[in-house]
Amino acid sequence: MRGRSIFALIAAAFATVIACTPKEDIPAVETRISTATTSLDRKGGSMFVSVQASGDWTLEILFKDGSTPWATLSTTSGSGSKSDIIFTYEANSGEERSCALSLVLRGRTELMLTQAGVSSSGGGSSSSTHNGNSTKAQWLELPETVDGDKLDFFTHDMPLGTKRIRNYSYYWDYDALVAHWVAYPLNKGLYGSGTRSDAWGLDPLLPESDQPVLYKGFRESSTYARGHQIPSAHRLSYQANVQTFYGVNMTPQRHTFNEGVWASLENLVKAWSSSCDTLYCVTGCVVKGSTEVAHDNYGREVKIPVAYWKACLRYSSAGTTGISGYSACGFYFDHNYSGTSTASSAMAISIDELEKKLGIDLYVNLPAKVGRTAAEQIEAQDPRNVSVWK
Repeated sequence: MRGRSIFALIAAAFATVIACTPKEDIPAVETRISTATTSLDRKGGSMFVSVQASGDWTLEILFKDGSTPWATLSTTSGSGSKSDIIFTYEANSGEERSCALSLVLRGRTELMLTQAGVSSSGGGSSSSTHNGNSTKAQWLELPETVDGDKLDFFTHDMPLGTKRIRNYSYYWDYDALVAHWVAYPLNKGLYGSGTRSDAWGLDPLLPESDQPVLYKGFRESSTYARGHQIPSAHRLSYQANVQTFYGVNMTPQRHTFNEGVWASLENLVKAWSSSCDTLYCVTGCVVKGSTEVAHDNYGREVKIPVAYWKACLRYSSAGTTGISGYSACGFYFDHNYSGTSTASSAMAISIDELEKKLGIDLYVNLPAKVGRTAAEQIEAQDPRNVSVWK
């Protein structure tokens, strides 16, 4: 009897061990890889890769046809699901090419990615003009550009119905890693519908080395916000909004300024745009004289602007005010501004006065539209005396 009792105890204990052993061949969740797109811009760029998995995994890039590696991953191994892996890829100056993201966990899962080449029709939703004069584009919102100043003029477009139109343009400073200005048209039809995407990313028009990487904000994030130049709220349709979260649209902006008078001014500008045909907007920053820097996610220095400015050119075909239907105003704030947090037309200045502060020609294409005399009158107007700004 005693022998049988001991055997029974051993058998029971063995059964308990078997029952408690995890069944590792049965995954708790579906294993898969996902990205925002599988079609890569030929100009290069980056995007997030998401892994959905249970357990330890490895991730690698398999380059097809034995090509030299042209993309990298910020993470190649992990455990469980992860959604912030950064896939960065180089510009492609040759033919279309492919690679596969390979996830290894109880087998292999692959996701094929294809990058357009110079002869391909895909991948191009943006355009650029290097060291070009902005008068060539003839868009009313554009300031002047100067050949040979080591700055570059770029433009992003966006879908509007069945067409593609310009989203915004910017003038890029490779040394300061900020745009001197961002220009865009604004009206009710261009707002779009949707919500803030928070899709912090890299501009596919520029190599990663030529722009700030700000997925996690500036290293000095307790002091400096990622301050938009074209506000997210001015472009709410998804594709257009995502482009407002590129690092090229950001400057290191003090929280008190970003969340105070600057946010108030952005709201005021949007309200003005809803009561006219189009408001041609330019947002800019002043880095000349700056001695301070913030740092991106790789520790690279980004100049902290000493001042910020906005310019607005209003057109209304039905209006009785203005000159040839146009009125204009400007704003200029030192970055250390400490006054009221509510922006108003009482703070506005003429375009002439703003141009003197900045040393650049704003609305360089206006004379071709209305004639030089009318353009000079529009830019000389004191907006505090014009009813449309009140």
